[in-house]
Amino acid sequence: MEQKPIAGQDALVPPDSETARRYLEAAEAVVDRREHAVDRRALARLQIGNAVVMAAYFVAFALVLRRDDVLASQIVLFTLLVWGQLSTGMAQRTGMQWRMTRSRWPLLVGGAAIIIGALVVFGFAALDTRLPVGVVLIPAVTVLVGVGGHGVARLIRAAGDLGRPRPAPRSLPHRLRWGTVLIGVAFAVLTMLAGSPDDVLRSIITLLVMLCLVGWIAASASDFGLPAVGASWRWPHIAVFFIAACMPVGIVLGSGSLGNAGLVGVCAGAGVLASFVAVSFVAGHGERA
Repeated sequence: MEQKPIAGQDALVPPDSETARRYLEAAEAVVDRREHAVDRRALARLQIGNAVVMAAYFVAFALVLRRDDVLASQIVLFTLLVWGQLSTGMAQRTGMQWRMTRSRWPLLVGGAAIIIGALVVFGFAALDTRLPVGVVLIPAVTVLVGVGGHGVARLIRAAGDLGRPRPAPRSLPHRLRWGTVLIGVAFAVLTMLAGSPDDVLRSIITLLVMLCLVGWIAASASDFGLPAVGASWRWPHIAVFFIAACMPVGIVLGSGSLGNAGLVGVCAGAGVLASFVAVSFVAGHGERA
């Protein structure tokens, strides 16, 4: 073992062969523990899912901005912020680490270029109503092909990984159960407001909900934060979340064709809250060994 001594210090005595062998075994054990902790297939699937969510966000946000609907745009932004926090917890659950290594710089630069390009096209599509409506699909397709395509490539590369035993589902702890219910309360309020005819009331309460979200995001590192809630969710919780996210936007966009939008909003909001309360009793993701 060659080493470069520190100036003014004597070189360390090289270890004997037995000590060197133990060092190598310890290094291999660290690699094995890392491979056990990081689920590359789950991370790839999460990246594909995030690409789909972002593409849908671009389309929905552009459509509501073209209609000059402030409330709907706030609801879409609220949904994206909540999902961003939840998906962060899901990524951490599968072993993802945010490390800025030299090998990752090309991917980071390429991903940033894709997102910036999509945002530029999104701005033109959302703000210039003279452009055809179909233009809103361009940034969505860009994100799907760029970010989602990279996720598919990662999934293919991870196909040969050894299968990891999935932890048994466990009941949500009380703090995470209440966190799930609180998310349902927020979406239920937004859904009820979506059908309200009073624009001032809708704007004020929506702003209050957004301020509460900002406060919750500030506590993201706590055991009660949104990342902790997302790390405990399984597919039933995620399905209820996305169904609930579509409710207020759908009511706002279809309010012109609804006979009594207020009653529809109240009924849909009550259904959203009941769904989150019910799913909070569904077993969540178990802890990995």
